[in-house]
Amino acid sequence: MNYLSGDDMTSEKTLYFGYGSNLDDDDWSNWCKVRGYDPDGMTEIGPAWLADYSMKFHYHSTGRDGGAADVVRLGCGAAVPGVLFHLDEQALAVMDIKEGVPVNCYERRVVQVCTPDGNVHQALTYTVVEESMEYRHIAPTKEYQQLIRSGLEKRGLPTDDLENAVQDGGPHFPIRHVFTYGTLMQGESRHMMIQKLSPISVEGSTVTKATTKGVLLDLGSFPGMIAGSCAGVVGPTDAGIGRAGFAEGGEADADAAARQVVKGELYAFSDLFTVLQYLDEIEGYHGPEDGGSLFRRAIIEVDAEGEKRWAWAYFYNGLQMETTAWPVIGNGDWMSWRSGD
Repeated sequence: MNYLSGDDMTSEKTLYFGYGSNLDDDDWSNWCKVRGYDPDGMTEIGPAWLADYSMKFHYHSTGRDGGAADVVRLGCGAAVPGVLFHLDEQALAVMDIKEGVPVNCYERRVVQVCTPDGNVHQALTYTVVEESMEYRHIAPTKEYQQLIRSGLEKRGLPTDDLENAVQDGGPHFPIRHVFTYGTLMQGESRHMMIQKLSPISVEGSTVTKATTKGVLLDLGSFPGMIAGSCAGVVGPTDAGIGRAGFAEGGEADADAAARQVVKGELYAFSDLFTVLQYLDEIEGYHGPEDGGSLFRRAIIEVDAEGEKRWAWAYFYNGLQMETTAWPVIGNGDWMSWRSGD
């Protein structure tokens, strides 16, 4: 299977991140059918997040009779929820037409998006051409808002960023939680750094026990989480899990990794912009463009005492040959592993 690269926008199957009206299946299907196009070339993979971006309404769409959504780079802690799709070659050409690429309304942009398992994928999305922007808020119609809102709710994604953009609310950081699984946890050597950041207290406690899918490695004096495979997008090797600590066997290894659970703690913060910059420095994360970071930051889905939450988390960024050199913590629990329980 071919995947999107910076110079390859017409591969057999292109990863596409949708955040606006294309979250509504009927909107895409009806638009195609009215114009004689086949809508079946777009296949949904699942929820995804575009980190460091925020939604804006600063483009007037005559077809929508109001503002149409755009995503703009905002910075640390911002994030736009959406859906990752596969587009075949014909669907990609049709999407260009629907997004107004030939008439200079939107343009293709290559971005990095996070899937719920913590994997990061290069995908194509569409952003408003600078010449078509109006540097003012243009309110979207209620019908257009509902296309996006219902699409997000259908996939269990929050609508906070949408509502903020509709109200022109300014900088917004929709994910308030950070998932920790190592030395930042209670009782561990660097927990005072979490306390310094003043996590929000809920019912008298600042911490919630949580788990997420992943593989935990013992890196010596601290652990590192790596992501499991993302079904339908990449294979086990591409996902970076390789055979870290698993027996030879290819697909069986990927299945085992997908079943692994990492145990940790969930903290909520009111100022994610400041918190993440501080944690980035602690974790040795230098931004998405720096492949030499010790850890990388991603958005994941966690189970917080039976409740699904979205959270920021840090993944070990070692090469596959490096991940295979570290012991796997089979029960995903750093504290019990370290104590020998």
